[in-house]
Amino acid sequence: MLYTMLLGVPAMLLHESGHLSAALLCGVRVKKVGLCKTGLYTVREAGPRWANLFISFAGPMVNLALAIALKTALPVFAWVNLIAFAYNLMPIRNSDGSRILALLRYGTAAVAATNPRPASFGQSPV
Repeated sequence: MLYTMLLGVPAMLLHESGHLSAALLCGVRVKKVGLCKTGLYTVREAGPRWANLFISFAGPMVNLALAIALKTALPVFAWVNLIAFAYNLMPIRNSDGSRILALLRYGTAAVAATNPRPASFGQSPV
C-alpha cells in the first residue's frame, strides 16, 4: 500500500507538468510552482477562456495518457494515474473539474469570483 501511495508523487509531478506545458504552449505566464498541504500547485496569469480550458484539461489528460500507455508495463502506476485522472475531473473545490465546469458555465470572470484556485488566478494556496 505504501508503494502505491508513493506512486502518487510522480503522478502529481507529471500532472502538474501537463498544466505547465499547456500554459507555456498557450503563452500564459507561470509565476510560481509550489507545494501545500493539498498537493502541488501553480500560480499563473489568467489567460483567455480557451487557454484556461486547455490548461485545466492538460493535467488530467497527462494522467489518462499515462494510464493507457503503461497499463501493461506498469499496471499499478497506470491505476494510480487513472484514479488521479478521475479525481481531478470531479467538480470538487479546487479541482480541475470544478474549474472546467465553471469555465464552461460562466467564463473566466465568474471562475475567479466563484472558484478561486492558485493555478488559475494567481492567489496564494489554501
